[in-house]
Parts: sequence; C-alpha cells; structure tokens
Amino acid sequence: MSVERLNQSGDRIKESRRTMLETEELGVSILEDLHQQRQTLLHAHNKVLHLIFFSLKWTIFFVILVDDPLIQCVHKYNRSNEFV
Repeated sequence: MSVERLNQSGDRIKESRRTMLETEELGVSILEDLHQQRQTLLHAHNKVLHLIFFSLKWTIFFVILVDDPLIQCVHKYNRSNEFV
C-alpha cells in the first residue's frame, strides 16, 4: 500500500509539473501578445501626435498669415476691385 501511495504522489507531482510548464508557456505567449499590442498602440499614438502637431502648425501658420498687414491690404485691394 505504501508503494502505491508513493507512486500516486509521484504521478500527481508529474502532472502538477506538466500543468505548471503549460501555464508558464501560456503566460509567455500572453506577454508576447501584450508587448506586440503595446508596440502597435505606441505607433498609433505617435502617428496621431504627429498629425495633431502638423495640423496645429498649419493652423498657426494660416492665422499668422491672415493677420499679416500686407495680406490684409492685398485682400482689401482685391475686394475693392471686384466686379459687381
């Protein structure tokens, strides 16, 4: 009876070790997936920031351009010479 219990304990230890290794493999796989998702999100985030910066830069450029006295003078001149 003692040998049988010892064998059963050994089998349970082997099964537990197998489960542990499978769990570890699954954990590694999940971490790799999460890393890839993080890289994708960071890339998308950087792209959005770049687009926002680019858009802001052009908005500021046009605001400055519209406020330029020379541009306003040309615009007024063009409006005064329009055909009605």
